[in-house]
Amino acid sequence: MTFPGRAVRGLAIRTGNPANCAPDHTSFTLDFEPLPAGRSGYEFDADLDYGFDDYHRELHEECAPAISQGVLLNLAGAPKPRGYGELPPAVDPAELGPSIAVRVVLVKVRYHLVDTSPAPHAAAAWEVTQRLREALG
Repeated sequence: MTFPGRAVRGLAIRTGNPANCAPDHTSFTLDFEPLPAGRSGYEFDADLDYGFDDYHRELHEECAPAISQGVLLNLAGAPKPRGYGELPPAVDPAELGPSIAVRVVLVKVRYHLVDTSPAPHAAAAWEVTQRLREALG
């Protein structure tokens, strides 16, 4: 059996508080979809176009990979990232083994001009993935 056994959509998380003078605001929604039968691996899709201005696009280019990294950390069995400071070491999706066959889609995201940074996004993505794993047993 591969993870996930079925599609789970609309897993949302919101952390931090904009305007609290800490760059810990996250707000995003992920869908987890099994890859087609016979395929294993990990795919991440964050091709959103909300008409981001240059600054929001820059945030997206920094934070979307952090979201992917948080999912990968959880799938690899790594502990939850601290959520502040530097991002934890990267996980190579090839290391996850044949039991992982998942496509993760970033379906919605909101960034705050001042209170957004990558590390909290990695921690929040780890948490969303953990909730999914616990729900699927």
